Amino acid sequence: MSDWVSACVVGVDIGGSKISAGLVTSTGEILRRRSVATPATPSAILAEVKRLCHELIAGFQGEIVAIGVGSAGMVDSKSGQVIHANDNLPGWTGTCLSALDIGGGLPVLAENDARAFAYGEAKMGAGRDYRSLLCVTVGTGVGGGIILDGEIWRGPNYSAGEIGYLVVGWEGDSPIILDQFVSGPGIEGAYQASTGTEDHIPLTEIARRAYGGELVAAQTIQDKARQLGIILGGFAASINPAALVIGGGVAQIGELWWEALESSFRESAPSLLRSTPILPAKLGLEAVLLGAAMLAWDKATS
Repeated sequence: MSDWVSACVVGVDIGGSKISAGLVTSTGEILRRRSVATPATPSAILAEVKRLCHELIAGFQGEIVAIGVGSAGMVDSKSGQVIHANDNLPGWTGTCLSALDIGGGLPVLAENDARAFAYGEAKMGAGRDYRSLLCVTVGTGVGGGIILDGEIWRGPNYSAGEIGYLVVGWEGDSPIILDQFVSGPGIEGAYQASTGTEDHIPLTEIARRAYGGELVAAQTIQDKARQLGIILGGFAASINPAALVIGGGVAQIGELWWEALESSFRESAPSLLRSTPILPAKLGLEAVLLGAAMLAWDKATS
């Protein structure tokens, strides 16, 4: 830690496979960071978060003003309770994150991870020049957050921006949702069906094959990117954001994916929206941590 700072917050990102935490200044500089694999039970997760916070705070000479937590699952940001979570975090539904006792009476602000990602990108990332944003993460699932007038739009039941639940087709009587359709596993499943292989080929290998000249791999990636672009064009028409910010592991595939997504968005969106900027997220793996930290700063200083 080079220069002394008078105050910091702790930002925490709780994901299905990893917990990351950092000591963050008011300008978004991460002075210290820690990460661990996500434990199997809610109580163990909370214990790890508490331990990480204590490690980060230890020896810091300034004031710690708040803790900000971005978590997988739908989160009631007023109460800090997880109101719904999928099997990536078994038993996580009902967990009260604001009850974390770090000591010293520190307030804890909890938010859904996709909305924390959106807030981070809006405050200091790709979307900082825009007052309204549709932010989308495409990885093992599809998540989203909406920024209106510089603030998160959560909705009365805290589900605003949950774009992954959009129904995009049917398989018999069962709906196919966006989360299953264009995510990393969605691309992997489409590639497996196209090649007829019984082996599971990970997305990183499909991308490697695509850039190595394999037509089936390239076509699968482009098809899924085009489908997402068309769906985002329709969704953007309903909220009319000033820009879109897109991040997540799938977005790291590169121009093969990006060009197909952007061209299909431009072709399918209503004419007035076709010039809407589509921006790669800038904060990378730190987006949720930084977004949660900035939310904690804003709450502590409001």
